[in-house]
Amino acid sequence: MAELSVPPGNWDDMRVDNTAVKIWIPASLDVCLADLSLRFEQSKSDLARNGLMVHLYGRYVFEQLVANRIWRLSRRLEQEDNVKYSMEGIRIKLEDAPRPAFIQAFGKNTEDLKVWMPKRLKDSIEGLAVEAGLTLSEYMRRALTAYYIGRTVMDPLRG
Repeated sequence: MAELSVPPGNWDDMRVDNTAVKIWIPASLDVCLADLSLRFEQSKSDLARNGLMVHLYGRYVFEQLVANRIWRLSRRLEQEDNVKYSMEGIRIKLEDAPRPAFIQAFGKNTEDLKVWMPKRLKDSIEGLAVEAGLTLSEYMRRALTAYYIGRTVMDPLRG
C-alpha cells in the first residue's frame, strides 16, 4: 500500500482540541451520528469533528494527516473545562427564508452536540459561516447534514 506524505504547511496546532462548539442538530442527524458512532467506535463529537475537517480541507489532506498520525480519528478531551459552548456568530442575523426550509426538510433542531476541535478548525469554519451569512452553528449543522445524510437531500435548501 502506498504511503501518504504529510501535506505541506504546519499542522501542529491541529493535534489538540482546545475549543468546543455546541451545535443543535435535527433528530435525523443525531440518529445517523449515533448509529455511525457504534459502527466505527467513535463518539458523535469525533464523527462531527472529522466530518468538518474533511469539509474544510478535503479527504486527501484528511487522510494524509491521519496516515502521519497528526490527526487522530478518536481523541480524548485534553482541555475540557476551557469553553462550555460557543456563542460565536450570533452577531450575524439569519434571513427568515433558509431556516424554515431546513426545519421542514429535517425537523426541528432538538438535539445538542458538543464538538471539541482545534481552535484553528473552528476559526476556519467560522470564516466560511460569515461568508455564507450564517451563524457558526447553522453552518456546521448544514455541513454535517450534507456530509452524513447527503448533498442531494439538501437540494430543497439551495433556493
